[in-house]
Amino acid sequence: MVVVFVAGIAVGIGGTGLFLRYKVTSVIEQGAPAISQLLAQRLSSRLDLSDAQEKQLESTLNRAQQELGEIRSTIRPGVQRVVRQTVQEIRSDLTPAQQQEFDIFIQPYRTRWQEHLRQREHAEAK
Repeated sequence: MVVVFVAGIAVGIGGTGLFLRYKVTSVIEQGAPAISQLLAQRLSSRLDLSDAQEKQLESTLNRAQQELGEIRSTIRPGVQRVVRQTVQEIRSDLTPAQQQEFDIFIQPYRTRWQEHLRQREHAEAK
């Protein structure tokens, strides 16, 4: 009986973890539109919005999303410059062997950042 109970808890925890991972991953991959949609759904449900209020909320969130995208695109070059300088500064204080290990360490972050930028450019081109 205890084994069945513990197994049920484990399946519940595992299922919840998989669902949350899927939800978070899909929001990250789809970017701001997915976040706006999720926020609109939650507000609509929680506040019991009318159809007219839902449409106004979507319009407001879309406008805000566009404005935030414009702000991000203006500051992105500065952020990239600071990150590049920081990486170069860290590398300059390392031995050649440490530099190799550091490069291996940051490679996944570089890859993710490049993919993020490609997805952002693709989304902004739409």
